[in-house]
Amino acid sequence: MAVYNPLTRVLDLFPKPPRKICKEMCVEFHVLSSEEDPGPFRVICVCHEIFGAQAAVLSSETREWQIFPWVEAENIEPYNTHNGILLNGYIYLKKGSRASARVLNTTTLQFSRIDLPRHIEGQGAITAGQTKDGKLCIICAVKLTLVVWSWRADDEGIERWMLEKTFPLLPAVDALTDSPADNHDLKILAIVDGFVYLSIYYKPARNLSGWFLSFCLETEKLNKLCPMLHHDCVYPYIMAWPPSLVLNKPSSSS
Repeated sequence: MAVYNPLTRVLDLFPKPPRKICKEMCVEFHVLSSEEDPGPFRVICVCHEIFGAQAAVLSSETREWQIFPWVEAENIEPYNTHNGILLNGYIYLKKGSRASARVLNTTTLQFSRIDLPRHIEGQGAITAGQTKDGKLCIICAVKLTLVVWSWRADDEGIERWMLEKTFPLLPAVDALTDSPADNHDLKILAIVDGFVYLSIYYKPARNLSGWFLSFCLETEKLNKLCPMLHHDCVYPYIMAWPPSLVLNKPSSSS
């Protein structure tokens, strides 16, 4: 198993987790590092299936896997996914338009469940992410409309999912593409700091290049970033500017 840092161009090789916790289960990996000390990091392996889930953690310093106990699922229903999302120290594991999601606390390595808004079930795939102020949000793409909920306190101070806004994108997509907007499919790739990253392609000819787009939830502006040839194999990688590209302030003596 390899972990690669594109900024430092360092490739670390590690042993795969024990087969006994990965056999016949969906497996995904997440890398956690500290902003204060980006050197050491942890790799969290999440293994899950219809009946429950299990986690294992590898430290880049010890290079050994620590296996945590198997946790039975509360409800026995079809469940498998490879698209867990790491946000604010939690990994959210959801499938399609299910009414709930599994959550793994990366500090305690405990699993829990979070209910999703009832009326989104069956509306299409949903994606979790962060608003500009770091709040948890989920977005569902219904045709060419984005529907946004955020996890926040209501008027009585109780935290729950609150419907924020809907963003019809058909006029903006129509202006950015050379073909009718209603002939396009939209897929949410990631939500980072209030920006929604999307891919769009022409339904009658999926072999044609699509587009990688960004949508700002604050300004409601849709931007065309670059063409895409592979619609299902793209995920935005957000990183700090390399030090050599950062403009340093002039010293007081200059």
